[in-house]
Amino acid sequence: MKKATQGWEVDFPMREAVEDFSGKERTFVITCHETGLGFTVRAKEKGGQGTGYEFAAYSETSPYSALGRLRQKMYRGLATRHITGSPGRYRMSHDKLRGRITIDGQGGVALIVDGVPLGLDDLSSILASREGWGFGMQIVDALE
Repeated sequence: MKKATQGWEVDFPMREAVEDFSGKERTFVITCHETGLGFTVRAKEKGGQGTGYEFAAYSETSPYSALGRLRQKMYRGLATRHITGSPGRYRMSHDKLRGRITIDGQGGVALIVDGVPLGLDDLSSILASREGWGFGMQIVDALE
């Protein structure tokens, strides 16, 4: 017998379409999980298979508060283009590179930037084009 669903649980999962920097509509599946300390809401780009955009937000009090924070992150994240070019020839659009760290499926590391998986060779090529420049590196929790 199926458990009766009440409250916020009837609203999740949900789908939401957001336009990116190029005008392309990207569809996300948004889920919510309640813990003893609050609510975590995550959005994964539909059809991403581990690549694509992902966002997350947390609220101690309400899944809807977390959803509001998540939407802010989604719209801001999709509005900025960080890389241009094609595989093996990517370059930075400006002086900031933002994305997430994941595994490439072969035991290696990939960076997802603008919804595109970049291997370490791609990152090396991007950095080589800025030889002589300084850099700062900051890794942040996806919920922040």
